[in-house]
Amino acid sequence: MTVVTEPSLGDWLERLNALDPTRIELGLTRVRPVAEALGVLNPQVQVVTVAGTNGKGSTLALAESIALADGRRVGCYTSPHILRFNERVRVNGQEASDADIVAGLEAVESARGETPLTYFEFITLAALWQFQQQALDCWLLEIGLGGRLDVVNVVDPDVSVITSIGLDHMDWLGPDRDAIAVEKAGILRAGRPVICGESEPPATLEARLRAHDGPVWRADDESLHWTEGTPWSLRVANTRWTGLPAPGVAGVCGRRNAAMAIAALLATGRPPSDTAVRAGLAAARIPGRLQVIAQTPETLVDTAHNGQAAAFLAQSLAARPLAAGRMQCVLSMLADKDPGAVVSEFLRHWPAERPVDWLFVDSPGPRGQRAATIRDRAEMDGRCYSSLGGALDAARRAAGPAGRVVCFGSFLTVEAALRHAHD
Repeated sequence: MTVVTEPSLGDWLERLNALDPTRIELGLTRVRPVAEALGVLNPQVQVVTVAGTNGKGSTLALAESIALADGRRVGCYTSPHILRFNERVRVNGQEASDADIVAGLEAVESARGETPLTYFEFITLAALWQFQQQALDCWLLEIGLGGRLDVVNVVDPDVSVITSIGLDHMDWLGPDRDAIAVEKAGILRAGRPVICGESEPPATLEARLRAHDGPVWRADDESLHWTEGTPWSLRVANTRWTGLPAPGVAGVCGRRNAAMAIAALLATGRPPSDTAVRAGLAAARIPGRLQVIAQTPETLVDTAHNGQAAAFLAQSLAARPLAAGRMQCVLSMLADKDPGAVVSEFLRHWPAERPVDWLFVDSPGPRGQRAATIRDRAEMDGRCYSSLGGALDAARRAAGPAGRVVCFGSFLTVEAALRHAHD
């Protein structure tokens, strides 16, 4: 007797990874009928959608933590993952099981008929279907690419959040911040609240915000204002919090991201309690963002992979005390990223009197960039390595007990560093 086994999550991901996204046009026209067949277009919950170049994942992690502390039932969808695909889909703070994700993928397969879907469209629709099966109060959704044409945008958000506008994915989104802002602003909905964390929005976004016919709360404005330091205070519209603890998601943008998260939850019409705000802020965590993976020397990883993120990383590291020794920067990047922008922006925001050594590492796979190419495009002297583990070991030796190592450049870089640290 032939035994037929159901496809595992690994089987599904192998199949989806083989799909060629360049063969399918971006847009919502093709995926909307599939979403409708799945019953996910009009969820009877509050939906918060977050777009932006940087800060999306951190803002969502903070919003999720506060919402859970407030007693809400929460579905949270983020991308990409670092160690496990299941990181992308969380229900009430817990990663979805393989079986639940497979059930969602099977539902999408059944609903799509002959409609071709990309990897990201498939997994996003599966996550939305999974959320729809639960009794939830809110969905927290991260845009994968841009906003206007991203499959996440097939669901109308009740609250739209734009975290930042930087230069990334320019082949898809346009050559400058103005063009990129148009794509990000595609998540806005008439009459519904918008939270903007970009303190210097390009003209196209500025025009959209001024013309918007719903509430607009924006950074460095009277509608969204916070203080630095610890404890810190926050004002969102007419609501004020004082004596807030440091966000558990660290970095120079930690309070900005926390302010957007709190504002987004407030804009859903259910203000989080003071106790929930404080508890959620302190408890929030997200892997791969200024994450310390070893001590003596202090070794951190970060997913920064564009110029804006590199600037934030440098500012965050500069604010951390360092006893002595040189800082070792281990950089590995994908082929479609710009090492020149990353290194120059990092150094532009790094104290010139504090020495830095650079180690460049091959990024494996068809999307990878060779170490020598990264070094040449960065126009920076440094040593080249074929393996991330070898580079990390060398960097830790060079840093000495009182130095520091920071490893960054992509989510794959962080994954390799975390796996090496746990070998």
